[in-house]
Amino acid sequence: MFWGVRPSHSQGVRRQMCMAWVAMLLVSQVGAAYEDDAEIQVSMNKVWPYSNPTETYEYYSFPFCQPKIVMPHFMTMGQVLRGDRLVNSIYPMHMNRQVSRTVVCSRQMTEQDIESFKAAIDQNYMFELFVGDLPIDRPFGVKSSMSVDQANEPERYFLVNYLDFIIGHNEKEVVSANVTRELNLEHLVDITEWKEGMVIQFSYSVQWTSLPHISPSQALELQLKATMPHGHSNMDIHWLAIINSFVLMLLILSLFLLIIIRVVRSDLSRYLQIPDEELNAVEEETGWKLLHADIFRAPKHRLFLCSAVGAGIQITVMVVVVVLVGCLGTFYQRGAVVSVAVISYMVTSILGGYVSASLYQKMGGEKWAWNIFMTALAFMGPGFAVWSFLNTVAIVYGSTAAFPFPTILLILAMWACVTFPLTVLGGIVGRHQSLKKAQAEGSPFPCKTNKLAREIPSCRWYQSPVTQMFASGFLPFSAIYIELHYIFNSVWGPRVYFLYGILLLAFCMLLLVAGTVTVLFTYFHLNAEDHRWWWRSFGTGGAVAAFFYAYCIYFFLQTTMTGFMQCSFFFLYSLLAAHGIALMLGGVSFYCTYFFVIYIYSRIKAE
Repeated sequence: MFWGVRPSHSQGVRRQMCMAWVAMLLVSQVGAAYEDDAEIQVSMNKVWPYSNPTETYEYYSFPFCQPKIVMPHFMTMGQVLRGDRLVNSIYPMHMNRQVSRTVVCSRQMTEQDIESFKAAIDQNYMFELFVGDLPIDRPFGVKSSMSVDQANEPERYFLVNYLDFIIGHNEKEVVSANVTRELNLEHLVDITEWKEGMVIQFSYSVQWTSLPHISPSQALELQLKATMPHGHSNMDIHWLAIINSFVLMLLILSLFLLIIIRVVRSDLSRYLQIPDEELNAVEEETGWKLLHADIFRAPKHRLFLCSAVGAGIQITVMVVVVVLVGCLGTFYQRGAVVSVAVISYMVTSILGGYVSASLYQKMGGEKWAWNIFMTALAFMGPGFAVWSFLNTVAIVYGSTAAFPFPTILLILAMWACVTFPLTVLGGIVGRHQSLKKAQAEGSPFPCKTNKLAREIPSCRWYQSPVTQMFASGFLPFSAIYIELHYIFNSVWGPRVYFLYGILLLAFCMLLLVAGTVTVLFTYFHLNAEDHRWWWRSFGTGGAVAAFFYAYCIYFFLQTTMTGFMQCSFFFLYSLLAAHGIALMLGGVSFYCTYFFVIYIYSRIKAE
């Protein structure tokens, strides 16, 4: 729980904040050019414990000096969803106007105010502000370290009450913003003990410097990279690890493709060279050929399988779009990733409905309306349940991680008016196209299905679904686990992820390995005369999600995250991400197996 008092707002201010949130755009503001003495917007954002990056609160919920009227500034949807709450500040700033140290506010502190600041310093609280579009984050204050001979004395608390801004400009644009990180006594005030009538003065200064070598288009990128801890000293290790992982995955992929091509070609050539009069004798053999009358038998719960596959393909396309946009270098704006993900998920919903309904029609399903509805809820249903719980937790904590009510209404309207209708439209188109194709060409499958199902022989332990899912989950996961370290440091830490080119390669490798491994194991259990490949192919691909969640637990143990709110956000949102990965890789692996099975059974002499 956080310490401090929440600011009071007038009813008119609240109404204006609601209007601002409803009117927000999905794209970020473009950097502006300033004339000399033009006002530059300085926005205060949020505060959080350094160990708990999701546990964010409003800046003015702590007893800092604040303007007479607290007004919200422009924010994109992505910024609001990630907990940003930009408001006006007490620090006036103008283009090229030097400001010596100036006191902007004096505030009388109560004992409760001092205790809230001391508790925040104990938890290493950080605050974030923006100069134009450039973010700056700094700690609330520091605790003094006692020497050996002063070990019996209590630690002293110092609050940062002086911000010395160093602003860089390239002609008429702000290209750099900084506040001195090397704190000394002039930046701090001692708050170890509260005294009656205690007053703290807050001051600032502004120094301008010309930086012609920084172009405005690179300003935000350089600003973010400069503020990341540890810089880029480990980039060589990063590239070496990625290359090593890619080489390993290419070897595995080549081996699996070699096995599949050699074995399948051998089987097909053997069957295709058999004369028709000898076909009956071959029926006594064992192998995948004996399953031609059962291989396309519709699985149990086909409605849910088709819905999961459709949702998985939709998520796959959405991730591809997000990564490709990231390769263009457009994700340095705060919240841009979330904004692009929301837009691409809405647009690709038509593809999810199309894939699900088309597959369901091919399987002979009749409840097509329920199939489309379940496709729309396959990911959003669990997502809404997880969000509802976490949003309630955030509201109880008073955190900015809780979505504002206008934003909730906007998201529900986007789902009801865009996502769901597009899913229905895609489902109707997919169903009608499958019906027309079936009327023109007959059955979509190359082999007829008997009325009675073939008896399935018992399998050995290494042929069991659990064993196969373990192996098929571990190998694809090994293609991405290194990159996950950097992604998690971005999502749950202070770093900004910008290696989307490498991520695109890793993602392509993940899809290739997952699809190839699933096809290989499907071929093995078909040779064991088990025709139940529909659900198994989906589950085999989705098994990577179990390893992903295990890595989430490992990552959590390496951090210093504490508290119910932060742990809830981490584990439940990680569980939702694992669900999305299961749908995505399950859908891709299913279709790889689907086309493989149709390919081999369309080339055998079976009636």
